[in-house]
Amino acid sequence: MTPWWFSAIVEPILRRLVTVADVHVLAPMPWRNTGLGHNELVSCSDLPNVQWHIIDSNDHPSLRMAPIERDDLLAYIHALSPDIVLCRSADFATARAFPGTVRYLMEVAATPFWVVPTVMITDRPFANGVMPDLDAAGRARLDALIAPLWADMHAHQDQVTPDRHAVFDQLGISPDRPAFLLPLEYEHEENFFRQHRPDGVGSEQMLATIAADITPHGTLVVTDHPLNVLHVDRTALADLVSGLGDRVILAPAGVLGVSSTTALARYAAGMLVGDSKSFALAAAFGVPTMRRSSFASADWLNTYSDIPAFVDDVCRGDPRTPSAASTRTWFAYHFANEAFNPGSPALSGEEIIDRCCRTVNPARWDAGMARVLAAKPEQVH
Repeated sequence: MTPWWFSAIVEPILRRLVTVADVHVLAPMPWRNTGLGHNELVSCSDLPNVQWHIIDSNDHPSLRMAPIERDDLLAYIHALSPDIVLCRSADFATARAFPGTVRYLMEVAATPFWVVPTVMITDRPFANGVMPDLDAAGRARLDALIAPLWADMHAHQDQVTPDRHAVFDQLGISPDRPAFLLPLEYEHEENFFRQHRPDGVGSEQMLATIAADITPHGTLVVTDHPLNVLHVDRTALADLVSGLGDRVILAPAGVLGVSSTTALARYAAGMLVGDSKSFALAAAFGVPTMRRSSFASADWLNTYSDIPAFVDDVCRGDPRTPSAASTRTWFAYHFANEAFNPGSPALSGEEIIDRCCRTVNPARWDAGMARVLAAKPEQVH
């Protein structure tokens, strides 16, 4: 948990929970821009019903990955005997051994829609597109809620996104070969979710491996994570791309006034993702997807896990694509039922507890969908 995550997400949640619960906060001291320190504690000094447990032992860095003193940690948590455990941690395995109802705070996939700053509470991190079984009435209601937004989103994208020829010409992509899009994930040392990548390698080694499979058949277009551009030295990545030949292109953040990732997702023959939220963008535009991940993908996404089979099907012109109907239903479920704004004045402690304990609650749906726009306001006007 970074300082931004604490101030923007966790502290507002704490301020709601203390009105209805006794709250314990367990965290390590700061390291690699994660953990809790003096500033976070001072900002919450006015909160009642909070007990702080800040771990400052020599092995506290291990809490981000796999605790060295795991048994002692579990004994400590069992002694607290929580009813609900709400985690922001990249160590999913240890948290699953905690007592009580265990849930995780995770980012919300939103593109190509826009929502006010949101988060979700889930028991399955990085489970792309997964949703519970919904009855016919529930699906029908969700589909009705998303229908006008869905139409507005596509109309907006048609209006602001340049055509395929213009995008490809601007980025130097050959229109005569299939173009495969690879959006990169956040590579900063503060991102401990990287430990879950199935091969455990960074973006340079992964890119070199993928390029070897893609470039004999098409062009690989890489877009970088916005936070990498801001906070990570990408010299090695740029050098690698320049040495891979003209069939690998590192796109700039924007093309002709729009996000390169969003523009390319509309025109790519296929997309390769790991645990990036860009999978939602591929689903929205019906793009066939290959996923390299340790986590689950919903069946309706029709995701590939094997690059050669993925490339063969794309080049042959008959790849599996996400179910259009289920894509719309999932976006509706995700926004209406899962996503919430921790800073909303209307958010209560009771609602947060309900979100931890009840996976589906149709009473949330109207308010949840009301937070969603088909585009960012500054792009509309």
